[in-house]
Amino acid sequence: MRVILDTSSLIYLSDFRRFDEIFTVSSVLGEVKDSVTAMKVSGLKFKVVEPKKETINKVRKVAKTTNDLERLSKTDIEVLAGAIENDCVIISDDRNIQNVAEKMGIKYISIFSKKITKLITWKKQCLNCKKDFEGEFCPICGEKLMRVPKKSIVIKEEKR
Repeated sequence: MRVILDTSSLIYLSDFRRFDEIFTVSSVLGEVKDSVTAMKVSGLKFKVVEPKKETINKVRKVAKTTNDLERLSKTDIEVLAGAIENDCVIISDDRNIQNVAEKMGIKYISIFSKKITKLITWKKQCLNCKKDFEGEFCPICGEKLMRVPKKSIVIKEEKR
């Protein structure tokens, strides 16, 4: 199996032998701060890939449609793009990564938590006014907007 690792998978996984090929992006390596993970990385054989701008833009466009974009880091977007370009399975517990991966048809594996069971399109809503808005605060009452599901589709078990 060809996999691409996000930062949490580098930190928390201990056995990488079951993977045929391992990929990551340079920004994942830049997020490794602790010495234990740094030692683990130094002993791994993996390919560092730099996704193309067009693929990154494609991921950003899809993440915008699900309203996950503001929750994804530059690194998360690069991992998703790297998975597309290198035909990899993403190893990540990040639910926003999984949601976008599901929308894009990218396979993914969770490390500790269960995989997502629904593909969610999010919206921002004022819980006081019960109206949907863009931004951080309600333009009517000033309350902080909350991220709530706009639409969800149950993911069929055989797809998961």
